[in-house]
Amino acid sequence: MDEQPEFDVALLGCGNMGAALGRAVLAGGRSLTAWNRLAEKAQSLKQFGARIAGTAREAVGSARTTIACLSTYEVLENVLEDADLPAGRTLINVTTGAPGDANRMTRWADKQGVHYLDGAVLAFPEQIGGPECQLLVAGPPEVWERHRELVHTLGGASRHVSDDAHGANVLDIAGVGAFYGVSMLAFIEAARFVTASGVAVSEMIQLARQTEEVLHAAQDQFAETLETGDFSTDQATIDVYHAGAGPFRDAISERLDSAPMFEAATGLLKRGVEAGFGSQSLYALFNLYRTR
Repeated sequence: MDEQPEFDVALLGCGNMGAALGRAVLAGGRSLTAWNRLAEKAQSLKQFGARIAGTAREAVGSARTTIACLSTYEVLENVLEDADLPAGRTLINVTTGAPGDANRMTRWADKQGVHYLDGAVLAFPEQIGGPECQLLVAGPPEVWERHRELVHTLGGASRHVSDDAHGANVLDIAGVGAFYGVSMLAFIEAARFVTASGVAVSEMIQLARQTEEVLHAAQDQFAETLETGDFSTDQATIDVYHAGAGPFRDAISERLDSAPMFEAATGLLKRGVEAGFGSQSLYALFNLYRTR
């Protein structure tokens, strides 16, 4: 018979992010037992009221819900192999990984009889616990509903994004990696060109701020276009973008040794023209990609 858990939450992993999560749990009025492979890292939570567990098995055995924030899924799997998380308990895993990792953990949880939620933290440690902090959580809706309040303690803007556990990692890769990361690299490249041309980067920042509203409107329009499948436009076509890209590329090349982000964009526009999409909207470039 399963013993009554002594603590509300167990925390596996007390690095910068894990420790921030632990502090948020304690600030929310819940009891916490913490464990870390390097014990001294876990000790930082003791002053906030956490109990420090000597082993991962001790930590997970004492709590109703376990939050895991480790370096990789492989590390987590090795820890759980020794921890023996009791059936009927819940694991909320916010370790950064890929969709396949989340699917693998789901199969493990089903086999163990453990309730499982997979998550992605869209914040820095200093933002954890704040109203604007967002965790994306994926997994069975009924498990999410039981732990919604706890997750909102970690980030007030947190939300459930998918019934499939891999959903949070999909959005993390798409939103943080493919969109935010690539956007910032493109911005840095643009700033290199601006400063090399003797214009203050502050002017570039102001221009970026002014285009945010336009970008948001374009994203909404793109989503509508995908729903209808109509890529026609009476505004700027791919031919227009492609024609403008040439002079832009020449101007950048005069100032910079290389501009890989802009070169990649120019290459996509060229592919769109060659594929016969030149008279359609920019969103038609979506059709250049094949999915598996």
